[in-house]
Amino acid sequence: MATQNQFPLNELPIELQREVFILAAYRDRGSAIRLVHVARRFHHWISPRLYDIVTLGSSDTDLFLRTVQSRPDADTFFTNHVKRLCLSVSVTPRNAEHILSACNGVNDLAFWVDYLTTSPNRSIGPLLSSLPLNRLSVEVRHFGSIFRDPDIRYTWFDTLTHLDIIFWHHELSPSIPHIEKLSSLTHLAMRLRHNQASENSLMAILSAARKLKILIIYDESDSAEEAIWATDSRVVFLPYPFEVVHDWESQAMDEESCSWKRAEELVRRKASEQQG
Repeated sequence: MATQNQFPLNELPIELQREVFILAAYRDRGSAIRLVHVARRFHHWISPRLYDIVTLGSSDTDLFLRTVQSRPDADTFFTNHVKRLCLSVSVTPRNAEHILSACNGVNDLAFWVDYLTTSPNRSIGPLLSSLPLNRLSVEVRHFGSIFRDPDIRYTWFDTLTHLDIIFWHHELSPSIPHIEKLSSLTHLAMRLRHNQASENSLMAILSAARKLKILIIYDESDSAEEAIWATDSRVVFLPYPFEVVHDWESQAMDEESCSWKRAEELVRRKASEQQG
């Protein structure tokens, strides 16, 4: 019986081996977890990949914090490698504070922690103050709390391009406070859970965010479908994601199927139709 030829991976230069394993880990997180146990050099190469995107809930937050406390290089490792972070609603405010203090290099953050229930008079601004944010997903009241001190202007006000605002309560006339302060904002999403936002509210938001290219409104109704608003083609209606965490991870990885990409494609098609 002929034996199957195997690729002589060990004969490749070390740097090329490293690139092969990092690429494999990037494409398959499960493979990355297995590979870190194969050899010390694989652990050194791939371990950072495991922390590039971190999604935390009630079952894994304690483990993550123990990992932070146990690493001798924690003061630099998590800052350097955790770039995309999702803190779900099950993460406690205290744990959120500890996590963000360790992961202060995050540029894509989902902050779904109910921080204001336990600290109604505080702002989440100080927690986010040092982050180099490009993307942020947050509940509307928590977003508003960032601007309680009008004299404070965080650096990310000028770098944030994508903002995902969650409304925990039914709102027919949604507003997003101080959105005009985000000078680079091009993409905005509102998780209203319905598509009945008043025209005046939408026009006010579009007017305040002058560089806006995309405004997504998520619709949870049974008849929800992808559509463009007739009044302004920048406004896109999308069905509410069935799995919000998976949807966030999809946009964090910039997948073609993510909400931002789908909305951009709808807007492109509409523009093409109008030009044709």
